[in-house]
Amino acid sequence: METQKEYEAFLQEVLDAQEVYILQNDEGLACQNGTEHCDVMCILAWGSPLMAEDQREGEFEDLSVEAIPLFEFLFNWLPNMQEEGVYISINWCQEEGGLEVEPNDLRDHLKLILPEDLQNSYRKIIASRTC
Repeated sequence: METQKEYEAFLQEVLDAQEVYILQNDEGLACQNGTEHCDVMCILAWGSPLMAEDQREGEFEDLSVEAIPLFEFLFNWLPNMQEEGVYISINWCQEEGGLEVEPNDLRDHLKLILPEDLQNSYRKIIASRTC
């Protein structure tokens, strides 16, 4: 039950901020082998920049917190991650890891809770890209 609450909190944070946060530099971004799915690489992501900043230590101290706009995350990052067989580890922390989610599942859940005005805006953007 606690995991479900954490997942829902992440979804709400992302929706409120309209951004997802990662740690990255010119050489790459923060990722780890999965703990639940040992043979899968997980990109680490957070719902708040402060949570991401708290994990900038050890092997990640040279990385910066970067914001990915929600639209880009939904329609570029998650489909590419799914294609590459990469999961996302949400609100990852060094002591506990993070909840590992398949990109298509996360995308579907985010799209379900998008307010109607955002859904309409995203539809217009997608339509203008296909014309």
